[in-house]
Amino acid sequence: MAKKAILDVLESTIGRYVLDLDAQSLNVAVWSGKIELHSLHLNVEAVNLELARQAAEAPNLAVPFRVTDGSFTSLRVDVPWTNITSKPVVLRAKGLKIFVEPYNFLSPDHMQDADIVASIHAARKDPKAATEKAKKKKKSDRVQSLKHAEQSRQRANAVRKLAYIEEGSKRDSTGSSFGAKLVRRIAENLQFDVDDVHIALRGCGCSAGVVLESLSLATTDEKGRRTFVDRVQNSKNIAASFLYKSLDIKGLGIYLDELKEPVQLAKTTSYSSSSLDRANNASHSYILSPLSFEAKLRQSDFKECIDFPKYLLSAQLSNVSFLLSRQQLELGNKIALAIQP
Repeated sequence: MAKKAILDVLESTIGRYVLDLDAQSLNVAVWSGKIELHSLHLNVEAVNLELARQAAEAPNLAVPFRVTDGSFTSLRVDVPWTNITSKPVVLRAKGLKIFVEPYNFLSPDHMQDADIVASIHAARKDPKAATEKAKKKKKSDRVQSLKHAEQSRQRANAVRKLAYIEEGSKRDSTGSSFGAKLVRRIAENLQFDVDDVHIALRGCGCSAGVVLESLSLATTDEKGRRTFVDRVQNSKNIAASFLYKSLDIKGLGIYLDELKEPVQLAKTTSYSSSSLDRANNASHSYILSPLSFEAKLRQSDFKECIDFPKYLLSAQLSNVSFLLSRQQLELGNKIALAIQP
């Protein structure tokens, strides 16, 4: 059941927004425990349609950007099904590159498309037929809204299934079932390794973006070494009940460059992977120079922590460099004007 739940979540998320994804291969990969996807390309049309739908349903929460291109070099998920209670689930991602541009999904240019214009002309010629058509369209929109709500419910149910791997399992004295304990073990030992991230906004005569060399999040022991912990079995031992987490970030920076050549924001703007690579490797004017950051967290399960803190956080940041030029400030104002409602 856990494998089926993971497959449902992957197919309803990655499958919807990634081009040319082989569902059969994904199915086999999930059941084998090694999911490896290479050279993924974002389904820009599907992503923007979802953003447009959300903007129509909640105008106040409309995202002022649209995606123009996106790719993933590789994505790997290791799920040790045979040793799920003693080995961690590891997610490794590399080469995430996304380009966006300012866009107003609530603008007349977007809302008044060819269908709307046609309906206006039809209403002038035959008001009765136009009214009937408007009712059908409203009903169709309602059906689509219910369909999206049902898909969201199914995704949520797929995740909940992970907590009920054995429906008939007995609960212990703490009220926790076997499934709940297993989900807790998996969640507490998840490991994330992400490398080479570049998210860029292009438009208004400038290019702004975030770059990240690497990010690592893992469960460790007291000395900072990666390990697998089982706090369920050691809940009465104070030292063994601690959960240690380590976060390591390298090369995190924010830049704002002036584009030498103006970018035409056409309806179907597309940036090739080569242009993404050139943008990522170019020399940028950084507002926040690439920095390295380390953080360690110790968390206790005990409800009453008298002799020790429930949460103990330590962090190390060697240096931080901020630099905002007058030109960058003007470019930032241009972006702010472009994305305001």
